[in-house]
Amino acid sequence: MKIGIVGPISTESIVKLLADDTGGLPRGYVGAPLFGNLIGALLDRGHSIVAYTTSSDMPPDIRVSATGERFKITYCPVRPHTFRFSKGQWGRGTDAFKQERITLSQAMRDDAPDLVHAHWIYEFALAAIESGLPHLITCHDAPQVVLRYSPNLYRLVRYFMARQVLKQAQHLTAVSPYLKQKVEGYARAPITVVPNPLPAHPAHLAESTRQYNPARPRIAMVLNGWGARKNPQPALRAFAVLRRTFPDAELSIMGSDYGTGGKAESWAQAQGLTAGVHFMGQQPYPVLLAKLAESDLLLHPALEETFGMSIAEAMSLGVPVVGGQSSGAVPWVIGEAGRLVDVRSPHAIAQAALELLNDAQALAGLGAKAKTNTLGRFSRDAVAAAYEDQYRQVVFGVRGI
Repeated sequence: MKIGIVGPISTESIVKLLADDTGGLPRGYVGAPLFGNLIGALLDRGHSIVAYTTSSDMPPDIRVSATGERFKITYCPVRPHTFRFSKGQWGRGTDAFKQERITLSQAMRDDAPDLVHAHWIYEFALAAIESGLPHLITCHDAPQVVLRYSPNLYRLVRYFMARQVLKQAQHLTAVSPYLKQKVEGYARAPITVVPNPLPAHPAHLAESTRQYNPARPRIAMVLNGWGARKNPQPALRAFAVLRRTFPDAELSIMGSDYGTGGKAESWAQAQGLTAGVHFMGQQPYPVLLAKLAESDLLLHPALEETFGMSIAEAMSLGVPVVGGQSSGAVPWVIGEAGRLVDVRSPHAIAQAALELLNDAQALAGLGAKAKTNTLGRFSRDAVAAAYEDQYRQVVFGVRGI
């Protein structure tokens, strides 16, 4: 099958799939290699893939393509500003990404894949629908929830874009049951749950047999953005409480706004909460995975996640998680391989963490359960097989052939 994949793809995540010289390619989007995992799995299963994304570091009115074996990616320009007038044109938010959608749709029609699989229910999904090709749209967030936590004009524009997608899409998936429940009231088509895929870990990480040292517990947090939805403050306060019992404990925080001199460190310094905390900021994906692999516990204080990729990544490496009992998809992802608490309460977070760190046997047992359960549910081959079933329904109208 010739499958189109469109979404916020990072060049870093797919560069190994390309045969061309990649030195001059646009960067695409920076982030974890969701699309590299999915595209790689589909290629391994014999499909041909044509991928599409946008990038702000390329001239307007051109497209750039690169190829590999049964793989092609096309980059389309995106205006650099949200609303501001610049270089003779208004920002992308003023017309709901219309220019970008036109370019993406034309690229899709030129390649004519059997179907287009679009990720996120915004400009990429609208472009797939507007291409006129058979399409599958995957929901990764709940637009009304995003708008509630970030009430600004740009999020309002995207909220209405998402409403249009959900009204027009003929085939839909969501990455968790929680997200399905949040968006299905806006959708015309039924929604199937297909989770995000985990990467195939390098052997040295997959086979790691780290030993817990109760004299120096190593704790990790991975969050992107210093905002109400990510809710980092109670976790930082909880870690300070935890250090009264484990004075040599270390907390490594990764993600945007969590680097040296960033919003998180500035707040923590003002509160006297920096002892034992390493503000690492954004890290290359291999570095992030390596840090998770050497950690004993992950704290995840977010108030809402539609999947929780960092949770699944940590669990796949045998790391138990303390997460929110009412934080969207978090309980579904963690299952019985961690502790679910009220993450608005520093006391509740600290108590759950202390219970695990004081019981090496329980910590190890949860870690083993986390690894087994997560790899079974979210492996890239399992996710690719689930999407293949959706593709068959989109193209042929039937499942399982």
